[in-house]
Amino acid sequence: MLDRPPNQAAGLMDFAVPHTPKLLAMVSHGDEHAELPLLLRVCGALVTFGYTVTVLDGSVLETAENPGLEQLLNFTFASPAATESPAWSILPAGLGLQSLAAAHKHGGPGIGDCGSFFPHESIVIVYANAHSLTPLVKGSRIRPLLAMSAAKTSLLTTYLALKRLLLKAKVEPTIVNMVDPTKPAKTGTKSPTSLSDCAKYFLNYDISPVHIRAPVGDELPSPSIERLALGLLESALPLEAGWAYAPHQQSRRAFSSAVPAGRH
Repeated sequence: MLDRPPNQAAGLMDFAVPHTPKLLAMVSHGDEHAELPLLLRVCGALVTFGYTVTVLDGSVLETAENPGLEQLLNFTFASPAATESPAWSILPAGLGLQSLAAAHKHGGPGIGDCGSFFPHESIVIVYANAHSLTPLVKGSRIRPLLAMSAAKTSLLTTYLALKRLLLKAKVEPTIVNMVDPTKPAKTGTKSPTSLSDCAKYFLNYDISPVHIRAPVGDELPSPSIERLALGLLESALPLEAGWAYAPHQQSRRAFSSAVPAGRH
């Protein structure tokens, strides 16, 4: 898979100046009340700033009926077409992220070399658990977004994700505490500073979570989320074009006319 697409202009592709999208990451650790609303608003904020965004959803596996990253890597699916105005889309990516991690582990290119698969995108966001993200972003400058809430299990799952990112991936996440405006603050509680305590005691790591009011209903991104989105861009990883057109010995496959994923 991942061969140079067969066409008459293939020889000129190496000389073209490629479009360079930026890669962001967000950790999925089971706290959907914090993660999904924040991811939605971050994408909305980036679109407002004029970026075109694709989310690679590592929690969903690709299928023939619902193609995604794995099919892109095999040249059997076309990335979403360009639109007149900025937009964002979601692609299933569970299998494709595994393929990228395995290839990179054996000395091949990694996710940072996949810029050519997203010719119309400004931003690509990988949304996956810490285990899947680790081989993809290991040692990079990227700061994965790690959201937590007041849910009972959120402290534990956030800490475990933080531990893996620090010790295995060697990256520091951007930690966001989603404050529920409908619930009064409890006096005497240490949340979310209890995460700070755990990180300091067990990992010898000081955290400074960003406190953001959790969005309610369908409200637009708040100024705090807009500032967060801009801050994430400062540590974004440029996606180069080395993977898609690198020579491989396996059979060539061309892009199909599969219907692209819907845009938002």
